Order: sequence, then C-alpha cells, then structure tokens
Amino acid sequence: MKYTFLSQQFYDEHSEHTEIEQKIDRPYVQVIVEVGGVLFAVPMRSNINHKNAYFTDKVKKCGIDYSKTVVITDEETQLDNERRPFIREEEFKALIGKEYEVKSGLEKYIRTYKKASIRRDVPRNDLLCRFSTLQYFEEYI
Repeated sequence: MKYTFLSQQFYDEHSEHTEIEQKIDRPYVQVIVEVGGVLFAVPMRSNINHKNAYFTDKVKKCGIDYSKTVVITDEETQLDNERRPFIREEEFKALIGKEYEVKSGLEKYIRTYKKASIRRDVPRNDLLCRFSTLQYFEEYI
C-alpha cells in the first residue's frame, strides 16, 4: 500500500469542496487505491462515527474513511512527494497484507454511493451523499 499526503495544489483546486478533509497543521495521511483504472486517495482518520470505513482500531474508531475519498487525476501535482507520512505502528500492522480488503471496501462504498445518489429522496441516501466527497468526483466513478 502507498501512503502519502495530498498536495497544496490539490487543496487549492478543490477549495470550494467543503467535505474534503483539510488540516493545515496536521494533514491526513492518504492511502492510494486504484479501482477500475481510477486512482483514489482515502484518508486515515480517527473518531470515525459511521460504518463506511476499514477500521484499524474499532475501539478508538481509527481507520481508512471511505466517505472522504477523493480522485487523483494527476499524481505529479496532486500528491505531496516531499513529505513522508508517519503511521502509528498499530495501524501500520493492522494494514499489512490488507490491500485486497481495503480495495474491496472502497469498491463496495462506491457502489453504495452510486445507488444512494439515484434515490436522494430517501433521507439516509441523501445524508450519505451530502457528506461524501464522491459527490465532487461522480464523473470518475
């Protein structure tokens, strides 16, 4: 698995997209996953309060948050290749050999999002779509 940060250029390009997670002082580590020829960056987060995640620690609610997935269209400019991310040892160990599970989880989330986006009149679907960053990248999914 590849771990990285998003570049400042990525954040500048998507500054109007309020659901994209931004922490200037402590950026989110991103896990890079390719699905169907599209490159996705999925943030590692704490205090995840929904089921759309791959949990590395369910008690502390830490893991990979599928609901905040973004599409990378240009690796050169949208990924920060200067800084090396630090991942807590327990999370790193929880992810060793889990590439298939992480990718399968993302594929499932994308299917769930697409299905929900068709029926936004259903309150739980609207909630899922409203808080998902995939709303900004529908042309790629």
